[in-house]
Amino acid sequence: MKSKRRQYYSLIDKVYEMNNLHEAWLSVKKNQGSGGVDGVSIGMYEKNVSTNLRELQRLLQQGRYKPDPVRRHYIEKENGKLRPLGIPTIRDRVCQQAVRQIIEPIFEQDFYTYSFGFRAGYSAHQAIKTIRRAKRSGYEYVVDLDIVSFFDEIPHESLMKKVHERITDGKVLTLIRGWLTAGVMEDDQFHETEIGSPQGGVISPLLANIYLNSFDWGMKEKGFAVVRYADDAVILCKTKEQAEAAYREAKRILEEELHLRMHPEKTKVVHFDEGFRFLGFDHWKDYLLVPEAKVKKFKDKIRKVTRRQQGKNLEEMLKKLNEIVLGFGNYFGIGNVKKKFGRLDQWTRMRVRAYMRQKKSTVSNLLIPNKVLESAGMVFLTGLLTTRS
Repeated sequence: MKSKRRQYYSLIDKVYEMNNLHEAWLSVKKNQGSGGVDGVSIGMYEKNVSTNLRELQRLLQQGRYKPDPVRRHYIEKENGKLRPLGIPTIRDRVCQQAVRQIIEPIFEQDFYTYSFGFRAGYSAHQAIKTIRRAKRSGYEYVVDLDIVSFFDEIPHESLMKKVHERITDGKVLTLIRGWLTAGVMEDDQFHETEIGSPQGGVISPLLANIYLNSFDWGMKEKGFAVVRYADDAVILCKTKEQAEAAYREAKRILEEELHLRMHPEKTKVVHFDEGFRFLGFDHWKDYLLVPEAKVKKFKDKIRKVTRRQQGKNLEEMLKKLNEIVLGFGNYFGIGNVKKKFGRLDQWTRMRVRAYMRQKKSTVSNLLIPNKVLESAGMVFLTGLLTTRS
């Protein structure tokens, strides 16, 4: 796979260096999010941030830092099932970020070229464009890979062994192991965590990439082209026979070497003419399509912010509306979406016009022309396409 690389023996002093802790705090603050089991919010932590950072530094220097359990939180997936998240306290998030800032550049040197998830300078769009280029180059088959409950089932000892290949500072290793074994609080009940890395932790995406890096390189050594984003991956092949061989090799590496589970029904060999879903898009033939579930989610958000009964004024409503439109448009705008975006713009304008009339807007024309909506500051999906081209 790769020649033996340098090991790092002394890193803890770089972790608790105050500039590094302050930078970590700014990153946590920027990402926002709710507080953990101690009830401390971003705003509360910020009020005494200098004292909090000095205290964190002291605990790290003295080897007395102990992580809190994560707070269990669930978010709904597209299929209606719930995905468990583990929300660390703000203090623990700052500490995780401080460690991540020091060790990530070390592992970044080792990572596979076509691993696109949660890496500086890499994006989901790059992963998608890589797949489109492969399709044009003659790759017709795909192993659509699904790993069962990846984050929940990463074996701690196997993960720590991979971290130890590069990091031998015992104090840093103790911090990482502490976050893995800190436990979970759910409904006032404490649950031990003997396996898995909680989604929601700042350092979890890096640990995921560290753990799956050997899968990426192992598949490459066997001649298979993997495109991966965190635990979502596809293996690109030119023939069905090659794809079936890639399926078997992926299963061997994931289950025998990494002790994970490949979903027997959801992992499948498909032709581009059949289509598959990856990173929110339906990849079908030469098209990149937006699934109806994504459109429904977008429309549900628009309905919520344009409810006529709410107290927001027009300016506040449009600000929230534009955030939704920009997020959806900037992500899905790389697909075959011109007609779909046009229909969604038309529907959104209808919602905004109804809102403006109900709010007894000063606009007298009941039709409220597009120019009026534009002058009010409304962003259109099709306008984002024009801007990008």
